[in-house]
Amino acid sequence: MDARKINMRLSVEEIDQLDRYAKGTSDQKEIAAVEDRMNSDASYRQLAKEHLALIQVVVRHGERMRVRQLLEAAHREVNAEPALAEAGTAAGSQASMISSSARQTNQKQSRRFEVGYWKLSGIAASVALISVVATFIITRSLKNEQSANYKELRRNVEQIKRSQKLMMDDIAEQKVAPAPANYAGTSFMISSNGYLTTSYHVVRESDSIFVENEAFGNLKAKVVYQDRENDIALLKIPGFVLEKSSLPYAISKKESSLAEDVFTLGYPKEDVVFGAGSISAMTGYKGNPIAYQISVPVNPGNSGGPLFNNRGDLVGIISGQQTQSSGTAFAIKSTILLASIDQAPDSIKTLIRPSRVSSQKIPSRVDQVNEWRKYVFMVRVYKEQ
Repeated sequence: MDARKINMRLSVEEIDQLDRYAKGTSDQKEIAAVEDRMNSDASYRQLAKEHLALIQVVVRHGERMRVRQLLEAAHREVNAEPALAEAGTAAGSQASMISSSARQTNQKQSRRFEVGYWKLSGIAASVALISVVATFIITRSLKNEQSANYKELRRNVEQIKRSQKLMMDDIAEQKVAPAPANYAGTSFMISSNGYLTTSYHVVRESDSIFVENEAFGNLKAKVVYQDRENDIALLKIPGFVLEKSSLPYAISKKESSLAEDVFTLGYPKEDVVFGAGSISAMTGYKGNPIAYQISVPVNPGNSGGPLFNNRGDLVGIISGQQTQSSGTAFAIKSTILLASIDQAPDSIKTLIRPSRVSSQKIPSRVDQVNEWRKYVFMVRVYKEQ
């Protein structure tokens, strides 16, 4: 059935645009246009969802028809084989009447039966293989449709490649012997007395944790509070206190604005990486109100990293990215971080002292980054094998 006849409320141009979007043939500009309109226009979003759902139904129907045709063809071949065998048997019987040697006739029939048997066996095996492949295709297709196109940005670590001797010395001093690191992410300081935050999914499987950057080297940390619902974890570096009484950036108590310029610092590799962009939507993945959608390039390892605005205030925590849309990432809002801190036990939240200073004292972006990076750490997560 023609989609244009079903969805009369969308124009032909809009339908063509959605068709390209569903097939993955749109360019980045068109993808951004479709997603921005879906985020800002509720009526268009509903129509677009209905049309995209229709496309998925059509695609699934086409897959089922192709599999059905393969099975029917195999079934016809199986049914045709007995008829061929019967014809061969009749011919053999007639030959036995003509032949003077019953032994030769039996040998011919035996060979004919053997050939027919292996043909049937081959066809049966082919049908079984087709059935297995068809089941796999359909199951995988449904699984892909139901799974979220959202990727957490912690990164797998096979071995420690940087500051090996320093790290081992620190471990020896603290008498800790963790297993090889399993995951890595990013964290940042939220209080001058050694409290940090990161994404919960970065540290959820940890037996021990180390944080590291150029300014402070490698330090043992521990998880003191987990907010699974909002994907936030609070860490503490035991005995750590900054010389300065406050951090050079404040945690914003209000939401940012659409199109506001932002930047992030994180560890998708062994040294800190800077990324810049803007807030492209006021909600996160699938309209999640606790997060922003941002147009900042991120990669595995960025999870838990800070998101700053032009004033240098912390406005979010990098949490993940959309796998089917390049350049689309998400960050938990700073207001959610403050609420999460407030929900922590009194023994923790009373000790956390977020900075309240104005960040405009450092107007240059370069100077900001050079100062802010001192308080952003790589997180190495260790788990016993």
